[in-house]
Amino acid sequence: MGIFGLTTRAVEEELTAEDLTAGSVINTVSVGKEEAMAIPAFAACVDTISGTIASLPIKLFSDDGVETHEVLDDKRVRLLNGDTGDTLTAPEMIKAVVEDYYCSSVGGNIYVNRVRNEVKSLHYVECGSVQPLIGSNYDPIFKQSGFLVQGREYFPWDFVRILRATRDGRFGRSVVDANREALSVAYMTMLYERSLVARDGNKRGYLQSAKKLGPSALKSLRDAWRRFFGRAEESMIILNDGVTFQEASATSTEMQLNENKQTNSDDIYAMFKMPPSIIRGGGTDNASKNDRDNYVRYCIIPLLADFRAALNKTLLLESEKESYFFDFDLSELAKADMKERWEAWAVAKKNGFVKPDEVRRRENLPPLGLDYISLGLQDVLLDPAAKKIIIPNMGKAIGLDSMPTGESETMQPFEGGEENASDVEE
Repeated sequence: MGIFGLTTRAVEEELTAEDLTAGSVINTVSVGKEEAMAIPAFAACVDTISGTIASLPIKLFSDDGVETHEVLDDKRVRLLNGDTGDTLTAPEMIKAVVEDYYCSSVGGNIYVNRVRNEVKSLHYVECGSVQPLIGSNYDPIFKQSGFLVQGREYFPWDFVRILRATRDGRFGRSVVDANREALSVAYMTMLYERSLVARDGNKRGYLQSAKKLGPSALKSLRDAWRRFFGRAEESMIILNDGVTFQEASATSTEMQLNENKQTNSDDIYAMFKMPPSIIRGGGTDNASKNDRDNYVRYCIIPLLADFRAALNKTLLLESEKESYFFDFDLSELAKADMKERWEAWAVAKKNGFVKPDEVRRRENLPPLGLDYISLGLQDVLLDPAAKKIIIPNMGKAIGLDSMPTGESETMQPFEGGEENASDVEE
């Protein structure tokens, strides 16, 4: 006796591969962007990282070699943070670009609409619409590439492009490309679980027949079997006289389905270097500080480096690249923890890194006219240019070249400190 209650000979004569796999999951699956994003753990990682990147303000700075200033009145800054001039807002555009960065070999692409040297608008281009050109005269040293979008050719400077693990600037190695087999296992596990639910938990087994079934009986049994395991509304099957059902033992896959799903999810977290608590805990608020720090260090910072370089390469004119640069404002990451954020501002203010009104402006609060740097009376200040040590508490300045060496020598008061000189020389 054999499968479906047929003798071994009948099985050889009548059964096909379709019969053996009726109601089961196909064993081979090609995983692309759509299939990968259908895996919950993968989609959660991409959505978390892309959402974090999209929430960070992008700023433009000028650096003259002495001071660094934020440029507030540049149109490119408005395009990168608000209205792009397209149907997508800036956060939506950046989120889509980061998703393509992880899922596609052509990476994330933003078309820069220019009129002469002025950037008028920014447009997200779906990864499937961008085709890098491969010329017959490709030079592995002096690499160049153009792009086709719906049959129209574009130059490299027409796009802000971010590519993961690229070697030639045309194609990258996405997470999907680098982990296709592991993602295929996770995707098939999901399909297998779906097939179990579709069968309403019915056990697999074998049909045995005491006698050989004719073609019509075999076809009827085969159709009834397929309907029973393939449709939710089929809740019973009637077996003819002499046909019996024998339940098959549970496979290791069925017995360890939850463990396999957990292992697959852990593998996916490792692909992104994502601390599992960031996803399983419901977000960064429930993760430990160490996990949050690792999330920023390993998931966010490397991607920001790629994005920052792409923005500076494409959006800045050649004459601006020496003194201007775009960067992301990472202080926004601390907004999730108000106490930690204000403590960080307090440390920065206490140590003279920021002014009170600068902190208030960053927190969208009105200024109070407090344009000063906090210094403690216990501080001793060194002026390297003038080669002086200034002691605010004593109102004195000491020249490094004329440092007093004995009790008879006195320190000279610095400007504005003459009124305290008698107290020190006493």
